Amino acid sequence: MRAIALRIALLAFVCLSYNVAAHAQPGAKPAATPAKPTTTTAAVKKHPLDKGDFKVGFPAKVKAKRAMAAEDKAVFKEIADALNGLIAMPKDIYINIDECGEPNAFYDPNNGQITFCYELLEQYEEDFKTIEKDQKKVNAMVEDTLVQTMFHELGHCLIDVWELPATGREEDAVDQLATILMLDDTDEGTLSTINAALQFDIASKNDDPNDLAFWDEHSFSKTRFYDMICLAYGSNPDKHDWMIGPDKLPEQRAGRCEEEYQRANRSWMKLLEPYIIK
Repeated sequence: MRAIALRIALLAFVCLSYNVAAHAQPGAKPAATPAKPTTTTAAVKKHPLDKGDFKVGFPAKVKAKRAMAAEDKAVFKEIADALNGLIAMPKDIYINIDECGEPNAFYDPNNGQITFCYELLEQYEEDFKTIEKDQKKVNAMVEDTLVQTMFHELGHCLIDVWELPATGREEDAVDQLATILMLDDTDEGTLSTINAALQFDIASKNDDPNDLAFWDEHSFSKTRFYDMICLAYGSNPDKHDWMIGPDKLPEQRAGRCEEEYQRANRSWMKLLEPYIIK
């Protein structure tokens, strides 16, 4: 899981640095590639709105069902340190992993915590094994999907603590943020996004068409798959034209994807800019 922490740290740092700069000066690109984020919180420049930190573990009023392994703590510590160097927070937020009784990951605004469930990791691995036999590739797919999940829950957290507007479905909005943060204009970022999207495609195969939860706050798994692929394609249409075709992104949707990506990216960067630690 250590690769997950490093991937999250670098993706978020490069993407936020690049996109905030581009938002401030439309059409401009940073003069040089940003340095990798430090994992030493003491070296972080203080932001006037920064009153809290991402921390590893559980709030005092929450009792864990399963003790976190040392390796898991180390991974989350790297993630927390990276996020503390990227974005100001008004209060402490805890990141942890626990047994939940179901595959899930969630942000709890009442306790100020982001929780990953061990069952979710197991579910991701089972899902990807249905399309890939190479365990190393399966592990990479699981890691990419966990990155997307981390950014997704981070979106919920930021909307809550900074009272950011979300005029549509919040679940769709944070899916967009997660995808934008993963798309760092590299082949690796694109592949990671596609892998994470594939998990929704796999999950959709288990949906009973006679028992779809139309009332649920989440979009259907297949819809989330196409939304992610659309943003990936739209981030660089000339480079990603291979994404269009049968069983991929339909041409009817592809024509709008560049605009969708630019709008989502512009909106999120405008919302986050006041809280980015520069």
